[in-house]
Amino acid sequence: MTADGDWQGLAGLSATQREELAAGIVPRVVDHLEACLNTTLEQWEQGATWREEQGEALEWAAQLRAYATPILQEFRDALAGDLRNPEYPPHYDFSGIAFAGGDSGLHILDDYQSSRRSLRHQLEGSVRENNRYSYFMLVQAAREDRRFEHPNWAPWSPLHWYERLIEAAERYFGRTALTLDLMQGYLRCLRDSGAPMMAFVVETVDACGLVTEEPEAGTAAGGARERESSASWQAYPAAAASRSEVRPPDADLGPLSARGGPEMPSAEDAPEAWARWAAELARATGSGPRSSGAGGAPAGAGPDGDAGAGDASGNAPAAAEQARSQEDLTPFILDLLQGMFDHIFRQVGFNPRVRAEIADMQFALARVVIRDLSFFRDRSHPLRLWIGSVINTGIRVSPEADDAEGDGGEEGVNAYLQRIRDSVERLRHEADSMDREGARALLEDWLAAIEEEDARWHRRQESRTETFEAEERAARARRSLTVCVLETGASLPQTAADSVEAAWEDLLAADGGEDEEVSRAIRGVVEAICRGATPAEIQPRVAELKAAGEQAGVEAERLRRVVEQLGRAHLARMRATADAEAFDPQERIRHRRHLRYEDDDPELVTDLDDAWVFEASRARVGDWYEMVDRTTGEARRMALVWRGEATRRFLFVSLDGVSARRHSLQGVAQELREGRMRILPQDNPLDAMIR
Repeated sequence: MTADGDWQGLAGLSATQREELAAGIVPRVVDHLEACLNTTLEQWEQGATWREEQGEALEWAAQLRAYATPILQEFRDALAGDLRNPEYPPHYDFSGIAFAGGDSGLHILDDYQSSRRSLRHQLEGSVRENNRYSYFMLVQAAREDRRFEHPNWAPWSPLHWYERLIEAAERYFGRTALTLDLMQGYLRCLRDSGAPMMAFVVETVDACGLVTEEPEAGTAAGGARERESSASWQAYPAAAASRSEVRPPDADLGPLSARGGPEMPSAEDAPEAWARWAAELARATGSGPRSSGAGGAPAGAGPDGDAGAGDASGNAPAAAEQARSQEDLTPFILDLLQGMFDHIFRQVGFNPRVRAEIADMQFALARVVIRDLSFFRDRSHPLRLWIGSVINTGIRVSPEADDAEGDGGEEGVNAYLQRIRDSVERLRHEADSMDREGARALLEDWLAAIEEEDARWHRRQESRTETFEAEERAARARRSLTVCVLETGASLPQTAADSVEAAWEDLLAADGGEDEEVSRAIRGVVEAICRGATPAEIQPRVAELKAAGEQAGVEAERLRRVVEQLGRAHLARMRATADAEAFDPQERIRHRRHLRYEDDDPELVTDLDDAWVFEASRARVGDWYEMVDRTTGEARRMALVWRGEATRRFLFVSLDGVSARRHSLQGVAQELREGRMRILPQDNPLDAMIR
């Protein structure tokens, strides 16, 4: 415990929890360390070292071969002792600074201490980068319930393993170059082969009930920002280029203004300045002046049909000097808008029907924009927001999707197409009179219509998720009981466990079953059952559960069943004989580690942690993805419509309702890792192009 006594360390865990942590974590960490020591030994026996400085590699190999076994044993004993010790953390030095003793560390370190600390910092950076899911989960476990002031003190932290290993190495080899090279080898080994072991440690920590909250967005630098950028039009091209060989070489939706074109004029600048700028950017999109425009209007014509998009040689920038009024801007703005839309269409495949509807707005859009050129400068311009939303809605339709009548015609893809068509038609009708307020009304009505359509679409998926929700309730009940048994250290008969799980699952299915007070109350009853409370001791807790359930709106009949099931569990606990079958939390934990679902890759490794597992963990219901079938190569756009925290099950469904994919957390990570799945952009494509 820390000096101020505010931090619990492991004192808040039961002896059973601590033993479970030791039994789960120590063997895997030690086995991995043994493999790392063998790798370093092989490196040294070949005459090479991990660090830049060349040392006596062969002599080091002889020393390591002699002392590897006692080092492993000391490491094993120290780590197991830390996990079992309710008074952990002990007082020991962390890389030259006695944090636990309150030493500020503001003293000059010698070269060895500096190198030791540098290696520790490198390890922390490597874990943050390469094992982000583990890092988030392990930090959260250390921070919950005020366990540790510094998360790296936790005995399940790789930084703690580093300290215990270097302490053991120093006892045998001293503070020498050999020790530092050994630690460098351990860092490399953790980076290159530690992912499965890290994933196993996370599962053990989580299964023992040490993580009850979602990892905080701020637990690592840039968490929220990185998730936003990973679903950005600006980031999408880089991902696309790395996973597809059929993308055109100009498929880059980066800012057009960064390609050597002129700076955007101000609102007060003359029309010819805007015409030159628009012509240059139109050319930057890879398209020159056009001979025909969208919506049946000549691309080079003003309101009276006069030519203006370019001269006979196609020199649009020179012709732009002729623009003397806002009306003269029409062909230049139209060329720019057409070029931008074509650029977007090349970037992400669009269904032909969606593309036709979006392209149909361009001439009307140009008519509005020439009267309000702040459209190009103002990212919050309602018309600009409307376009972005329409495009991001349109890319949900799979490029190869047919008329998609399988989900009920107008209730399927066609319903969204009709919403797009109606909104574009409104723009066309109001183009000559639309001002900023009119654009805002267009945006608000569009967003309301799409919100309504999204809600209707998600309701149609409820029949698909009913089974998954039942599985999730059962899994949550099993997990909650497992944690209660571990926290109380109880030996619970299997018959009692079955009744508790049935009660918990039944309550989770009720309206109000997720209520915080109800959850706390049933947990109190179950903990009392686990501890073998007398009827007189447990009755107040049952009364508290009834009151919380009634307050949360749980129907009386369901509440009565829950209480009866808990009563049977309590009776079974009180009457259990010595030879009665006992509930085994270890079996539950083992089952949780190897979840695999229908559409997971057959070659899936179920215990792995890398950047892709972290990305998979950040998937949210409502996110849209492009998913490629690994056998047919067919790409489909699908939304995440359901995910279970206890089951780790993810359900993705296409907009037409025809295609569905069912994955585990590791299964999603594998699809991302193999490039068969990528999140669709969620920000405004115009913002990625115009800066």
